[in-house]
Amino acid sequence: MKKNRVRIRPFRILSVLLGAIALAMLSHFPKRAVSLERQQQQLEAAAQAYYDAQSRHNQLTTELSEINTADFVERTARRDYGYCWYGEVIYEVGNLEEIEQKPEFEVFGEE
Repeated sequence: MKKNRVRIRPFRILSVLLGAIALAMLSHFPKRAVSLERQQQQLEAAAQAYYDAQSRHNQLTTELSEINTADFVERTARRDYGYCWYGEVIYEVGNLEEIEQKPEFEVFGEE
């Protein structure tokens, strides 16, 4: 009786392992792509927040530098508290939003 020897075929084993690794990586890539999109959105949101904070900082720095001037005090008193000089008349517009809306009509000669 002759024994059948089982031969180890390294190429087949290697090809099966490489195939399994390739399938595992292919199933992992879509998850990674979604993660990269989410990170891109977070990066854009952080950049916008940084820009907004810088704009606010610049605005506050400007206000702080002119806070002790007479023009700033007068402008703030007039705008925020409605103060005026003797003899001045203050007109208050109640329907300002309606006036500021762009009228919907066509001007001749413009497209």
